[in-house]
Formats: sequence, structure tokens, C-alpha cells
Amino acid sequence: MPDNTSIDALPALRGHRLIETLETIEPTEFKHADIGVDAIVRAIDPTQLDKSGVRRLLDALREISAAVPSLSLGDVESATFATLIATSSRAQLDAVFAAPDLRGVLLDEAFRRMGRHARGDRVGQLRAVVRWRLTGGSGDGGYDRYECHFADGDCSVYPGVTDDTPRSTITVSPVDFLRLITRQTTPAVLFVTGKLNVKGDLGFAAGLIRYFDLPSPRA
Repeated sequence: MPDNTSIDALPALRGHRLIETLETIEPTEFKHADIGVDAIVRAIDPTQLDKSGVRRLLDALREISAAVPSLSLGDVESATFATLIATSSRAQLDAVFAAPDLRGVLLDEAFRRMGRHARGDRVGQLRAVVRWRLTGGSGDGGYDRYECHFADGDCSVYPGVTDDTPRSTITVSPVDFLRLITRQTTPAVLFVTGKLNVKGDLGFAAGLIRYFDLPSPRA
């Protein structure tokens, strides 16, 4: 029987034991692993982890992907990614966003997926820019900024700020942003509860999610 620190043990491990093994094995050894990154993430149930569990998982995957690019977070299926976010507690996600390197990795991945899941039939001839300001960041005023550019039936996502004038500027916490794109809440609910602020076209911002075919978490 393989011990819990061997590559061969990975497919049988779950939860804390899997994360501990990911942290222990030399990243280059994952070139020979008989398990993909999607299967690794599906083997994790955040409800069975402590506050630091999701941060440790993502940190381990970040280290591994530096040696084995095919095991990056970007190769996780969208439904698996949505399930990981939806089942993580606010405290677990806050712990991720408190780590500057992981904050950037998770936000970049979330916005990249938004661009990939734009609904061309609904974007149509729309031409508009939405600027996002994520609280608790390292940019000007304490925000991380991203932009969604709708044009020609598509949505392009850019980190930072361009020279284009936004139709709406949305300010929200990173955790509530993730809750929004995994269909656990809506812009309207976040707005009326004071968790989301809109500058510019409020109606456009309220209906923004309709332009995306965002995957739902697995049941």
C-alpha cells in the first residue's frame, strides 16, 4: 500500500489528508501523477475543512502549477470551480484573500472565467465597459480593479483600468463578487443590503449577470 505522502496515494485521499499530501510532495513529482487538477479539487469538501483549508489547497496548487502547468487552477472545470467557491465559508474565502499572492490568482481566474462564459446572443451589439473595484486591494484607494468590455457579441476582461469611460463602476468585496458569479446572490440583493455600490447606470449593473452563462455549483 502506498503511504499518504506518495503520488500513488493521491486518488484515494480526501480533505485534510489530500491537502497535507499536496503540501508534502515535491512539485515536480506531479508530472507523473495519475490524477488531474479537477479531480483534486472535487475531492475537497470545504465544509469539512478549517478556516485555513481552502487557502492551503489553493496555495499548494499554485506551487504545483509552477512546476506542472497542466495542474493549474485554470484547468479546473467551471462547475467544479463554482462548487468550491459556493461551499467555502466567508471565513475561508477571507483567509484566501488575506494572502496577497492568492488574492491575485483567485480574482484573475474568476474574471477570466467571466470572459469565457459571456453569452454572445445576449451581448449582441452592446458596447459598454463595466469597471469593478474590489475592496481590500493594493491599488489606489485600497481597491483591485478589473474591467469587462462588451463589444461584437463578446466580453473581454482586463486587469487594471483602461482609458475607456465605464457605463457602470461596481464596488464590492471579493467574497461577495465570488458569491455573485457563482449564482448565490444577485446584484439587486447585494445593492439593497449595502454590500454593493454602483456609480453610473444602476439599471445596467443590476442586469449585468444576464450577459453571462455562469455555471451553477454541483448539487
